Parts: sequence; structure tokens; C-alpha cells
Amino acid sequence: MMFGLHAAANLLGFLPHLYATVLAEPGQKQFPEISKRSVVCLKVGNTAVATWTNSAGQTCSFTGLVGSNYGINTVNEGDYSCNGRCGAGCSGAAVGNAYTQDCFSHDICSYFENASGASQDPNCGAAYDAAIDDTLFGVTSGCSQENPTEQIKKPATSPICQ
Repeated sequence: MMFGLHAAANLLGFLPHLYATVLAEPGQKQFPEISKRSVVCLKVGNTAVATWTNSAGQTCSFTGLVGSNYGINTVNEGDYSCNGRCGAGCSGAAVGNAYTQDCFSHDICSYFENASGASQDPNCGAAYDAAIDDTLFGVTSGCSQENPTEQIKKPATSPICQ
């Protein structure tokens, strides 16, 4: 139950940003990281490249399968089934079953960097922030798909960071 609450808290952690962006008075500064984003849909079963900047300032990349299932990360207790789905795993808190580029990058970053703390994570916080609009608008942008039922298969390679 603790993981379920943690996942819901992470999913809902963007609400203050959304409130400030949507309800800001004319002339007030909005959060540019949300208002200037776009949603890029990914197809389950295709390969995609996840990218993020780690705490050392290196750009990391990893090519993987959208919808892959890496199982539970024993360090951060995250559910890494349905990678690329905006939400926790295949069945955690989400706004539908949207699969997007930013959610894929966040999932892969979070898996390899053992992320926690949402926006505050030193390795994956920016990837988390980039996935906020995808989480909110992925379904209405046409990114909704059936969740795959893949068996757990840990990745055979690691990200390249340089």
C-alpha cells in the first residue's frame, strides 16, 4: 500500500505547477517548463531512445522497447512494467494509458538512476518535470494504447552517459 500512496503522490505532485500555469493572472509569470512543452506519442512495441541529464551534467541515452517490463526496482521500489506509460507501471495511478517520449525518458532514467523525489531527484527531476504535460494531456493527444502483457526482462545493456 505504501508504494501505491507514493505513486499517487508523485502523480499528483505536479498540481501546484498546473494551478500556477492554468490559473495565473494575466501578466503573471507562468511555469515555462510546462507551457512550452509538447506531447510526442510512442507506439508500444517500437524502440525509442530515452535521454536525460544526470547529476554530473552528462547527457545519458538508452535505446529500449516501449512497453517493456523491467519489474520492480529493489532500490527505489518503483514498478517498471509498461515503460513509457505516463503513470506507475501498467496499473498504477495514471490518466489513462498514454505512452509518450517524455514518460519513456523518465521511466528509463528513474530505473537506471534509482530515482525518487519526483522533481527534486538530482538525476531524473528534469525528466519528471518534462513528463508532466504528457501525463495530463497524453490521452487527449491520441497517445492512449492497450497495455502490453510482457514478462519481466531486465535490460541487457546500460545507458551511455557522456
